[in-house]
Amino acid sequence: MSPADVLSFLSRHQDRHTSNKVLHGHPSPAFWRTEGAADALQGLSGALSRHPAKVNLYFSIPFCLPTDPPHCGFCLFPTEDYRGKSATTHYLELMAREIRLQRELHRGSQLESFYVGGGTPNLLHPSDYARLMELADSLFPGQTQGIEKTLEGIPQLFSEDKVAAIKAAGFNRVSMGVQQLNERLIRYSGRKQTNRHVFDAIASFARHELACNVDLIYAWPEQTVQDMLDGLRAVVACGIRHITHYELNIAGRSDFALHQRQHVPTMAGKLEMYLQAKAYLESEGFVQRTVYDWERADATALPSGLMASEYRYEQNLRDGLDADSSQAPRYMCGVGHAAVSVRAHRPSSGVPSVSSMNWRSLSRYAESVQADGLPVERFHVHTEEDVRLLWLFQSLQEMAVDLDKYSTHFGSEFVDDCAGVVDVLGQHGWASVQGRCWRLSAEGGFFVPLIQSLLAHPRVLALQAASAQQASHPTHIPIRSAIDTGACSPTR
Repeated sequence: MSPADVLSFLSRHQDRHTSNKVLHGHPSPAFWRTEGAADALQGLSGALSRHPAKVNLYFSIPFCLPTDPPHCGFCLFPTEDYRGKSATTHYLELMAREIRLQRELHRGSQLESFYVGGGTPNLLHPSDYARLMELADSLFPGQTQGIEKTLEGIPQLFSEDKVAAIKAAGFNRVSMGVQQLNERLIRYSGRKQTNRHVFDAIASFARHELACNVDLIYAWPEQTVQDMLDGLRAVVACGIRHITHYELNIAGRSDFALHQRQHVPTMAGKLEMYLQAKAYLESEGFVQRTVYDWERADATALPSGLMASEYRYEQNLRDGLDADSSQAPRYMCGVGHAAVSVRAHRPSSGVPSVSSMNWRSLSRYAESVQADGLPVERFHVHTEEDVRLLWLFQSLQEMAVDLDKYSTHFGSEFVDDCAGVVDVLGQHGWASVQGRCWRLSAEGGFFVPLIQSLLAHPRVLALQAASAQQASHPTHIPIRSAIDTGACSPTR
C-alpha cells in the first residue's frame, strides 16, 4: 500500500469499534469455502498425515448459563443454553464420534498442549472432567501426561468439588473469565457473579496447586479508569501471576453493540485505559507478553512442573511457523461444536496450509457426526499471501515483527514489502525499526487490530472481489487444483 492509501485507511477506521479487538487469524471465515467443505478436508487427510506435527488440541464445550441480556451482553461466540447433564453427556458422546473420524488427520503427530474452552466448560458435572481427558487421550494415546492442560470457566461455577475433580482428572491450569470486579458493572452482563465467587475460586485453585489466569475486560459500559485499576489491584493482591486484560468487544447484534454504545468510553478514553493499565502492571513486576497477556516476571514453579505465570497453548500457536527445518511445525486441532483447526506451513515446505471450522449449529454438528461425516462447515486453503498474513497477525500480538524470521520464511524484507505501512506508522510514532526488529510503541500496541487489518486490506479486497464473482458465476474448484495453484474458493 502507498503512504496515501495507508493514511486513507487509518482516517476511515481509526475511530471505529472493531469486531475483534485482537485478530488471531486470517482470512475471516466469511471467505472460507462452504460447498463440499467436509469432503475437501477428508480428501487432504492422507497428505496431512504424512507430515507429523506438534498439536495444540482445543475442545469446544458450547453450553452457557442463560443470561439477560443474552450471551452476557457482549459475547459473539456461538453457544447453547445449558439444558442439564443429559445434554452434556450426549454432547461428549458426539465428540467421541468426531475424534474417531479425525484420527487419520493427526496420525504420527505429537500432543503439545490441551485447552478446553467454550461456552462454559465448568458447567460440566465433576465426573465429566475425567471423560474429557479420556477423549483427549483417545486422539493422542499416551500423550496427555507432562503437558499444559487448561480448562476454562466462570467464577460462580468453580465449586470446591469441581475444582478437586478438575485437578484429579489431570488438568493443571484454569482460565477464569472474571470480566469485572465491580459488582455494579458486572450486572450489565446479566451474570449472577460476586467478588466472593472470584476470590473463593482463586483460593481453591491455590489449594489444589492449579496454575491460573484471570480474564478482565476494560472499556466496559460506565467503567472509569479508577474502576479498572481497582479491579487490577484486587487481582494482583491475591497473587495471580497471569492476567489477561482485554478491550471490550463491541460488535454484531450483541446487546452491548445495540444498546450500550453510548455508555462505553471514547477511543481516546480506551487508549488512556490501555496505557494506564500497562503502567500499573509494569510497576507491579508484570511483563507484557502480548497486547492482552501479562505475566509475573518472577519464576514460580508449581508441583506439576508448570510455571505459574506461563500460558503455553497460545504461545505455541504463535510459534507455529518458527520451528527450524529440523523440527515439526505446530498447529491447532479443534474438536466439537464450532471448533476451528488451523494448519499453517511455510511456503517453502510444499505442505498445504488449511483452516477449517466445524458446524456452528449444534444440530448440524450432531447430524454430521452421527452420519459418520466430519462435521466441517467451512474450509480454506491458504495462499502464500494468507500464510504471510497469518504469521504477521501472530507476531503482532507480541507487538513486534522479527525481520530475520520474516526474511527466512518469505524470502523478502518486511520493510520493503510493507514500506508504506512502515513509513506512516513511523510518522505516527506507533512503530519503529530497532535493529532487526520492527517494534510497536506503547500507543501502537493499542492499535494492533487496526494495524493487522491495514496489512491485510489488499488481500481482503481481493477476497471480496473473488467472492462477488463466485456469487455471480458459481464454479467448483477441485481441492487438488486449489492446493496446487494456491487458489481459494470463497462462497461469501
